[in-house]
Amino acid sequence: MKTPNCKLPDPAALYRNNAGERIPGYILEAGNLLTLGEIKSCIDHLNKADTKNTESSWGWIIASTAHCQLGNFKTAIGVAMRGLHYAGENSYLLDCLGVAHAGLGDLSNASAFFQKAGEANPKNTNSIINLANVHLLHNEIDLAFAVLDHSLKANPDDAEIKYLYIQLHPVWMLPIENNRLRIRTRTPLDYQFVTDCYANESFMNNYNRYAAGAFRQAKLQQKSHSNPDRLSVYNNKCIQWIIEKIDRLDQEKSRHTPIGLASLAEIHWAHRRAEILIGFPNATKFNGTRIPLTAMLMILDFAFNKIGFNKLTSVVYAENSYAQRSTLALGFKQEGFLKNHLFDQKLNRWISIYQNAMLIEEFGENTQLAKLSKKLLRCESHLSQLGLFRKLDF
Repeated sequence: MKTPNCKLPDPAALYRNNAGERIPGYILEAGNLLTLGEIKSCIDHLNKADTKNTESSWGWIIASTAHCQLGNFKTAIGVAMRGLHYAGENSYLLDCLGVAHAGLGDLSNASAFFQKAGEANPKNTNSIINLANVHLLHNEIDLAFAVLDHSLKANPDDAEIKYLYIQLHPVWMLPIENNRLRIRTRTPLDYQFVTDCYANESFMNNYNRYAAGAFRQAKLQQKSHSNPDRLSVYNNKCIQWIIEKIDRLDQEKSRHTPIGLASLAEIHWAHRRAEILIGFPNATKFNGTRIPLTAMLMILDFAFNKIGFNKLTSVVYAENSYAQRSTLALGFKQEGFLKNHLFDQKLNRWISIYQNAMLIEEFGENTQLAKLSKKLLRCESHLSQLGLFRKLDF
């Protein structure tokens, strides 16, 4: 049975936020040993203390945390329960109980204790992250998101909660759409189209040649198409889209035809940066239609305005001079040229690449992009979901 990645109380952080409460000296010393990673010495120090203050919750918290770190989950539960008996209800002891039960595979009790810990102290961010992780283990993404959304009211400055909140936000799953195109996340129904794209060697040599190998193709496609849900952003630091052309059949019906692939990959949350990829297997078919340009503008709008990335990067293979000219014409700036940076085993030769990037302020100040966006984009505006990073004061 899988167990969530649980966070335990950090003695050093707890000591800093003890609101002036006096902590017995031997407990302080034990906590310092735990912080240094000397777990067994920490437990010995507590056990050998001449005089023990059983009414202080700190000793119980340190002892239970130490036993959890050693994997002594049943002992940790016993220690935490005695601590609750002597010292009264304590959020961090409840958190230790949750971690210990999770370590034993008892996720039902773990979830209950994490929830109690959060209710006892809404500022205990560990319990919030732990509860969200239990929900994620059960693929209960909406419940995990709800926990994070609620906790932000009490913890508006906690970076870890905010990063997880952004990764699980439903905005990632909403299609980006106007009257000509729809850009949506991949589903199992896209298997054949994606397989054909990956088998198109000339296309993949420009889009992402290192995803086109037969072995990797089979493995990655099988994995990515079996579970195309909101956890793809959380698990893979990447979102993969299908670009569809919309043909109106009548006033009520329309046909959506897959015509391209796109993604935001290599997402770095702390740096608010991602790599943008976009490609069309039959690109010449759309010459003069501005469809590729429209799709790119839609993704730029999503990345900068809806998510609030600070920087988008674009890697172009040096032999694809047309793509490099088009990238620069859009407003990306060349930041580097890496000669013989990659080795193509199939062609048995080195590949050079251009490194390009666009910053959010450059996107906002680009008058040419503004005119093109006004002319070509008619995307639905979900105002409550715009600029997640800015909304959370990053």
